[in-house]
Amino acid sequence: MQRRHWAVWFLVLMLALSGLAAQAQTTLPPGGTFVDDDGNPHEGAIEAIAAAGITTGCLPDLFCPAAPVTRAEMAAFLVRALGQGPLASAGTFSDVPAGQWYTGFVERIAQMGISTGYADGTFRPQAPTSRGEMALFLMRALGLSPRSHAGTFSDVGPGAFFTQAVEAIAAAGITNGCGGGRYCPFDQVLRDQMATFLTRGWDLVPNVPPPRANRLSLSTIASGFDQPLFLASPPGDDRLFVVEQTGRIRIIGGGTFLDLSAAVSTGGERGLLGLAFHPDYANNGRLYVNYTNTAGDTRVVEYEASSDPNRADAGSARQLLAVDQPASNHNGGWLGFGPDGLLYIALGDGGGANDQFGNAQDASSLLGKILRMNVNQANPGAEIWVMGVRNPWRNAFDGDLLYVADVGQNAREEVNVISRLATGINLGWPHLEGSTCRSGPCSGYIGPVAEYTHSQGCSITGGYVYRGTALAGLAGTYFYSDFCEGTLRSFRYTGSGISESKIWSEVGDMGSVTSFGVDSAGEIYVVTVDGRIRKIVAG
Repeated sequence: MQRRHWAVWFLVLMLALSGLAAQAQTTLPPGGTFVDDDGNPHEGAIEAIAAAGITTGCLPDLFCPAAPVTRAEMAAFLVRALGQGPLASAGTFSDVPAGQWYTGFVERIAQMGISTGYADGTFRPQAPTSRGEMALFLMRALGLSPRSHAGTFSDVGPGAFFTQAVEAIAAAGITNGCGGGRYCPFDQVLRDQMATFLTRGWDLVPNVPPPRANRLSLSTIASGFDQPLFLASPPGDDRLFVVEQTGRIRIIGGGTFLDLSAAVSTGGERGLLGLAFHPDYANNGRLYVNYTNTAGDTRVVEYEASSDPNRADAGSARQLLAVDQPASNHNGGWLGFGPDGLLYIALGDGGGANDQFGNAQDASSLLGKILRMNVNQANPGAEIWVMGVRNPWRNAFDGDLLYVADVGQNAREEVNVISRLATGINLGWPHLEGSTCRSGPCSGYIGPVAEYTHSQGCSITGGYVYRGTALAGLAGTYFYSDFCEGTLRSFRYTGSGISESKIWSEVGDMGSVTSFGVDSAGEIYVVTVDGRIRKIVAG
């Protein structure tokens, strides 16, 4: 990882929903217009109204299908569906001033008699639209005749302000109700549902694009981090925690969770290097960090969350492991819990070149090893599980399999896949670099499942096996990169080898990738030296 000068960017990405719907877009890029509607039952309708210029989404590449339709958005939908434009005037409603993105649309539907607003002279543009109000809007916009109460829906009785409109749009085939013979007139209209109503009302042809699995891109989630090295989420928790090499753990959108900068040595390959949340974090609040202390030695320490869920208790430290480091590099630093509930710890060979301290093949040294321990014990001891690693930089469990990305010396980078149930595992360093024999003996070791030479990079950055739901067709795919070369790479492990090895060229140069991260839903993120956190998305 650490083979370039670190750079620090302090730009924080801020996005606002208001006003973005006013931009025009009428074409469908490959894979569909939006990245958040894939698999949605209303996806065809959403793509149809995008193609017709009725919507541009809520943000670039996003439709926000589960968000309620505001009355301002309803005005924009209807004006565009009718092929009209916004008016330049203002003043019809006391709460719709000039200069807002929606002003002209609201003025147009008022002029056309689609809306008269409320009795107090307001329009309430930011209020969600109920299904009863939507029926009135659609009936007037489409020029449908009001229909007398016919008992079409059990929850729409005679005399309600929306009754005749609901009967009209039901007769026109625009709505079938909300299920169970009901219409749910007081429920909010969601954006994906509204797409279907508009498609039916204007006889648009639904358009379901092909799956996006053949194309990926990166979406920036946040930026401005100080030398970020890792991202993680506690089990079942939607927060994203970012580890900064300089000693802080920060929550995206939630401030500093834990500041260890006074205890951490930084520079080169030292620093706060790893983070893991206890599998039962929701109940016990325990987390584990791996860092080099001010003397440059490895410490693995347990902390607990405080009464404030966005802050750890700095006074709760329990040291679990202390390992002296003979040099400043090859500290490893990864932590992760296996499916057995044990904490796994990756340590490099102690630094220098050619395993000069002789640690990787020395069973009496913890360096050059992958360790494991039971943190639920009062005094957990570290067990050597894997020998013969050089500098494993980012590993990941997928079920019982551990993917180990071990940084090479001068020739080869490698990924190893190891069963948690296996024993006596030795990856061969320093005798092997990748599958190449450097010095004997070179037999009896487990070789890599994937490797590449330094003509394609210089320092592997391991990632994760994808187990999310947003990237169609990619479940079971392992993603990784290289700090120097910066492309997104992937393969599938078959049990005896790999298949579908690929470089995602459309993603381009991601920059210097220090780590990948995964959230509690299984979606994968890319962490780069320039301080950005980006999510791998379809399209």
